[in-house]
Amino acid sequence: MEDLKAPASVPRRRWLSILVYLLAACGLAALALFGFAYWQHKQEQKQPPARVTIDETAVIESVMTSNYGKYSASRKGWLYVDDNNRTYVMRVIQQAKVTDAADGDELYFLASGTGTIDDDVSVIYGVFHIRPTRPYDGGLTEVSQPVIPASSAEIKPEHVHFEALSDKLWGWVVKVADGDTSSGERSITRNVIWTARENEIAKLGEFIAAADHDPGVPCDEAKKAYDDWQVLAETDQGAAENIGPQRCEKQRWTYRTGTVNGNIPVPITVTAGGTLNGQPVEAKKWKLMFDTKSFSYNVPEELQSW
Repeated sequence: MEDLKAPASVPRRRWLSILVYLLAACGLAALALFGFAYWQHKQEQKQPPARVTIDETAVIESVMTSNYGKYSASRKGWLYVDDNNRTYVMRVIQQAKVTDAADGDELYFLASGTGTIDDDVSVIYGVFHIRPTRPYDGGLTEVSQPVIPASSAEIKPEHVHFEALSDKLWGWVVKVADGDTSSGERSITRNVIWTARENEIAKLGEFIAAADHDPGVPCDEAKKAYDDWQVLAETDQGAAENIGPQRCEKQRWTYRTGTVNGNIPVPITVTAGGTLNGQPVEAKKWKLMFDTKSFSYNVPEELQSW
């Protein structure tokens, strides 16, 4: 009997079957890898982003250049040119980094600069809050008001106080002066309160901080001239519209913020002191309460009009 032989096509079919199995195995492996990658991606999405750290020097340089222009090494400041072609030398005079915010570091700083055209001096300042974007995407958000007019008196570091107003709210209290006692003018200084609220800079209020004048004559003479003018102003409309002669004055209104305890901004206590007509002024205090509806402090008129 003759031996039966397998057809020549059998080995080929076996290799085809092996190839099919291999391809299927590769497909399963690819599917498993894809599934693992998708699972890992979802796990990463569930993880909170790393806390943000801010390089103060780099951020300030970038923000100042963006808002004011190039830095001048010779003048030690950023050169900002306004619409009147007046050049201001802008410098950072206050900065603070808050490291315990919810998303990581937050940076607050204030810049000020003086510009001169002929003998006309003008001062501006700007307030800046740099924080992580919300929701966090790896970037930073700038909340600022770069150009705020401030008359002609230079704003120095000692004129800026950075205050904790609530558990999550910080603010600047900036002393802004009008007038120049060196030239015999009456000088009024006001405390202006600014804060960063969400995506805007908000003004929370302002109140008197100081009133200074040296009339160049003895205080009793200056007071008599002022009293005579007041009598005249009662019957003469033209005199009433005039500011009248100035008295000896060195009045001060100091402030103190309350203890932070919660989300509502603290009250601010204002105390009168100093001298008027060469005599101590009457001691008096006011308590400025925060109005959540208007998002500002209630400031009585007697602390506003001077």
